[in-house]
Amino acid sequence: MTWFDGGALVFFLAGWWFLSWLIDHSPWHRHTLSAAMKAQRHEWMRQMGMREVRLVDANIITGLQQATSFFASTALLAVGAGFALLTAADTIIVAFEQSFVHLQIDRAAFYVKTAVLMALYAYAFFKFGWAYRLFNYSAVMLAATPEAGKPGVVEAARGVAEMNIAAAGQFTHGLRAFFLAIAILAWFITWWAFVIATLVIMAALANRQFNSRARNVAHSALGRFTAPASANDRS
Repeated sequence: MTWFDGGALVFFLAGWWFLSWLIDHSPWHRHTLSAAMKAQRHEWMRQMGMREVRLVDANIITGLQQATSFFASTALLAVGAGFALLTAADTIIVAFEQSFVHLQIDRAAFYVKTAVLMALYAYAFFKFGWAYRLFNYSAVMLAATPEAGKPGVVEAARGVAEMNIAAAGQFTHGLRAFFLAIAILAWFITWWAFVIATLVIMAALANRQFNSRARNVAHSALGRFTAPASANDRS
């Protein structure tokens, strides 16, 4: 493993941190798709508090749980696939060397890159696992919300929204790790491919948050209501 590989890894980690800061904690956070969806979740739970029958709300949370469970299972399978890569290291290295690109891969570097990839998927698994648990908590808090018109319903609905926002935040962190893992795959080719892939993926993720059609639609919809302030708006 060369100094260029080490520098590329540092660049990747710094870029990941910067992207998370830009989207979740920077002064421009309020312009993101995530910020708009936080407001939408507050409105969802405000409407839930005014409904007598909340079956649709429970079904939506169930759907969110199922999606989170799918990604958690996928992350766990990816970690297992990493062990398979380590086991088949000789075969893979020979395949690269005999391919039309004739890549010379250092065995120690291959192990390090595979370990980093596995660590990224393990991180995603923990994020998805915690998000699944938080969506469970959201379902429990939704069931505990008083009936429409009863005392405390507004406060309870706001609490459900905050728990749901926390779950969505953890899910987003896991999904971001999934996308960034693609850059690690480019690292197996060469360090500069790793850097380029990191920049492309970061640009794509930032564009989705600040300049995508989904972001514009979500922010346009905010004009229909004024969402209550969130105590954990930057969670």
